[in-house]
Amino acid sequence: MSSQSTTKARLAQLVPNAIGLLAFDGNCNVIEASGVAKNRLEDIVQINQAKVDSEGFALLRDGDIQVMVYKHDGETLAVYTQENSL
Repeated sequence: MSSQSTTKARLAQLVPNAIGLLAFDGNCNVIEASGVAKNRLEDIVQINQAKVDSEGFALLRDGDIQVMVYKHDGETLAVYTQENSL
């Protein structure tokens, strides 16, 4: 199984309603993008500026898409889901 397939399988297990994943470093360099996130790289600016709680989490919305954000050790992970499917 390829690395990309493995990542998608893990994401599907962790967040069954995920439609995309975006990971980037503290310099906004893309580490990984899959699903709808591949076409939403411009979201990095807004996601990078998102205020997170004390545990590093934030929730953003864009229409019917929710973006669950987690920041840790200079890296950011954003998981895209359809709001009505949660």
